[in-house]
Amino acid sequence: MTIGKAKIVADLAGASLLLPERVTEALAANARIKFSLSWLQAAEASLHDARHTGFGDLEPERRLAGLGDDLLYAAPTVTRGAGGLLLPHAAAVLARLGEDIGRMRAALEAGAEAGIVAPRDVAAVREREQKLAATLELADDIVPDGLISALSRPPREGQDSLHGLVMEMHKAINTIAASLGEEIIAGARVYRLEDGDKIRVAAFMRGLGRTAPLKFDHPGLTTNALRDRARLIIQNDIGTTDAHVLIAYVEGRRLSVTYSDIHRPRLEFFLRRLKHFSWTVANRHADNLEEEIFYLATGVFEAADDAGLDAALEQLGASLVFLIDWNKARKSLGRLVPKAAAISLLDWAADNEIGHRGYLEAGGDAVVAGLLETVSKATGSVYTSLLGALGEDGTVQFLREALRIASEELRKDRPAATVRDLLRAELLTRVASISDRILDVAIDHAALVLDLGNLVRAGLLDGRAASRELVERATAWEALADRQVGAIRDLCGHGGERSWRGIASVADDAADDFEDVAFRLQFLPADLPADVREGLLRLSGHAVAAVKHYVRLLCAVRNLRRGSPRLEMRAFLDCVEKLHDQEHATDKAERDVFSALMGAEVSAKTLNLITAIAAGLERTADALLRGGRLVSDHALGEWFAV
Repeated sequence: MTIGKAKIVADLAGASLLLPERVTEALAANARIKFSLSWLQAAEASLHDARHTGFGDLEPERRLAGLGDDLLYAAPTVTRGAGGLLLPHAAAVLARLGEDIGRMRAALEAGAEAGIVAPRDVAAVREREQKLAATLELADDIVPDGLISALSRPPREGQDSLHGLVMEMHKAINTIAASLGEEIIAGARVYRLEDGDKIRVAAFMRGLGRTAPLKFDHPGLTTNALRDRARLIIQNDIGTTDAHVLIAYVEGRRLSVTYSDIHRPRLEFFLRRLKHFSWTVANRHADNLEEEIFYLATGVFEAADDAGLDAALEQLGASLVFLIDWNKARKSLGRLVPKAAAISLLDWAADNEIGHRGYLEAGGDAVVAGLLETVSKATGSVYTSLLGALGEDGTVQFLREALRIASEELRKDRPAATVRDLLRAELLTRVASISDRILDVAIDHAALVLDLGNLVRAGLLDGRAASRELVERATAWEALADRQVGAIRDLCGHGGERSWRGIASVADDAADDFEDVAFRLQFLPADLPADVREGLLRLSGHAVAAVKHYVRLLCAVRNLRRGSPRLEMRAFLDCVEKLHDQEHATDKAERDVFSALMGAEVSAKTLNLITAIAAGLERTADALLRGGRLVSDHALGEWFAV
């Protein structure tokens, strides 16, 4: 519409009839103003840093502002002038700023005539605009020192700024746009759309609608869409943060997105949601924001066909809910697990469309701390952290389930108290399952010790020096036993199961001794006296029997619960008694070997070798008896505490 025709329409029917067009022009003007301020800041920065490359970073934003072919915004050569910066085309750039502010004000005036905006608010905008107008007038291209910063900063108490005026006008224009919906498409307010635009908006809203319930009662995700000349613009407010904005542009089959955020980790999280986009990220300076800068990401996706374009729009819409309170959730989870694990949990929750808002609604880490205290009382153990109770892997698995339970149950309108009950049951189950897993690994470890004992006994029965294969096998099995001890330590954490650390360490002494004996067997002489060899066989038999009783003892632990039959308790105590018996038997067998050596004609080397082998075999029974006593103390302590 020409300027003349617009004036006639306004005179005849009032400015409100032009409101959709005014809003479209105002939003386009807002994009140009933001880019112009970034351009001025980059020019100022380039004077102080010869290596400055900010103009290259501005190119994506320049194109989206519709200024890609405008030579006025080419990278300038900035020098120092009298009293300020000598910036080519500065006067023209500032003049355009004034014109675009006028376009935004015209939309507000039309909104006031339509009864959407209060006339007094428009009057206040005009007054502020007039006061700032003088700062935009330059006699030449010399920009006074401090002017760019004054224009760009948010308003401070008692000090207005162009940036502050534009921010407030933009909010008011968004309010007007929200009230202009000629049509509602799946919850989006739209106007001036073509038929093809409606299909694109519906695709975006399909994704948004699928995940929007995951925000629960949190405000945000309002969507407006309009056609601006050759492109469709979709704007979403995401949440309540001023510097957190997303705008999508659809032109043909090209989908472009601008996304701003003050939190770099959240920005990177969002980009991971949309990996098929080609992204450019630039820093923007802004006074009085949390970290004094914000990040502007520009992404482009070229679709092969309409179906691909709609799929990308749907994914974009579905991703937005996971940005709401993301940083709050990261900090909450970060109090329970390391930072990298917290971010990984949020990625998982988004990938599975579970989200984190339910977890926060249920109480976040504060509730988990309370649950941990309750579980500590119920189990008679002291757990000071989830990591201590479950280990890192177990904690991550529990938190995944906590995110899922909170999200699903709250969406069913279950009360928060019910969610907490479910989480407590889940935590109790997992703490109990840790005990079972520790016991499983301890039994596996004991079985490996038994294999080592049988390997040594097989070497003695062979009657010859142990082969290299036997020694290598013993070494490999002992290394595997060490890894099992490490697994038990990892599972124990700092809770009530931590006594298994000592149990595993003591039992592993038997594995070490069997491996050492296997190594020494390769040096046995072929002419070893028969009574000495027979004594070693008896000693190894008692050592192997001790391992078997230790394995039975661990298996009996499973049956020790309050109310267990008396026969099961008797069987458990019998295993402990038999470990004592085997320890005494190995002591006697070791002395028998020593007595046989004293009556035999053997070399000093053979005497030392046999003595070391016998001592090693006797130590295995000692270690297993110590381990059995520790198991007994732990198991009976648990049994009586329940």
